[in-house]
Amino acid sequence: MERYKNYGVEDFVWDDYFRQWIHAPNRENDSQWKKWITENPDKASVVATATQIVKGLAVKEEAISDDEIRAIVDKTVSRVSEPMEEFVEWDDEKHFYQKWWFQAAAAAVFLFGFGFALKLYKAPSRDLALKPGKEINIPAEKSRMVEKRNQSDKAMEITLADNSRITLMKASTIRYSEVFNDDKREVFLEGEAFFDISKDPDRPFIVYANELVTKVLGTSFRISAYPSAKQVTVEVKTGRVSVFAKSDPEMKRKMAHRELEGVILNPNQKIIFERLAVRMVKTLVEKPEIVLPKSKTPHFEFEDTPASEAFASIGKAYGIDILYDEELLSGCPLTAALDNQTLHEKLTIICKAVEAEYEILDGQIIIHSRGCRNEE
Repeated sequence: MERYKNYGVEDFVWDDYFRQWIHAPNRENDSQWKKWITENPDKASVVATATQIVKGLAVKEEAISDDEIRAIVDKTVSRVSEPMEEFVEWDDEKHFYQKWWFQAAAAAVFLFGFGFALKLYKAPSRDLALKPGKEINIPAEKSRMVEKRNQSDKAMEITLADNSRITLMKASTIRYSEVFNDDKREVFLEGEAFFDISKDPDRPFIVYANELVTKVLGTSFRISAYPSAKQVTVEVKTGRVSVFAKSDPEMKRKMAHRELEGVILNPNQKIIFERLAVRMVKTLVEKPEIVLPKSKTPHFEFEDTPASEAFASIGKAYGIDILYDEELLSGCPLTAALDNQTLHEKLTIICKAVEAEYEILDGQIIIHSRGCRNEE
């Protein structure tokens, strides 16, 4: 993160990795930025100013007419030119952005940012589409690149040199080396595809799709990254997947290392990357599936079973972390037959039975309970 030492407020405001940290902090980027700020205390005020501006920026996503644009610009300019009232000095320095000079600066940056964001929104296929030639240099002397386009209404099956299989959906394009090199396997996707990747710990499989990079050692997953779409999604079916943004200053190092880094996805988890907001959200796939082999799949038939054991059994079957107070729920007996219900139906039924609620947070399921009333 050496480059950030020379950044000013505006540089931080439009830096994708900085904005991702502000909008969707995770363990990795939060640790990196806090460490960097600690090591560069002279940049603390610059970062604080940029943070408030990023949080205050908003882009109208629906189509905007030219008249509306002019009205917004005129309104913003008039606000900047109006005399500002002096604000009361606050003891708490976090309110510094309420001073007149900050509001004027924020309005000016917003005016610039609005035009920039609008340009991205109106022409995402041109400005945000995958550009492997510019972002990822592939030496010409290496293997010949193959390009496959699916212009039919049916899925296209592709087998790669390492026996990995790709199911390419309609209106999608993929580029890959005819023969992969010795240290990694790279492909470039526009559109949607399902990947079933052969295991090779010594050669990570890397997919570049719009603003995201997905790295695996051997697993199955789906990526949807159409050039004109507002989102990029990565869904994992089996194994583990590492996802990070192309704007990540640590991208080259993460690609070179054998281990998986970045945001780690396990089975039934997915990443949703909001392209305009530069925000990454980790959650569960819409319809989680059981990941255990059929021979080991438990029956979800509970009779006076502690709710804690029921949650543990379900979590293991779906490969999803379910967090709950074991001591509190061990005294809540459950009687139910749930073999034919979806994961969300199972959770809803159990929670109603033991007077609890659940939420999905960061790809995990959190059970909220105050205990249950046992009838005598």
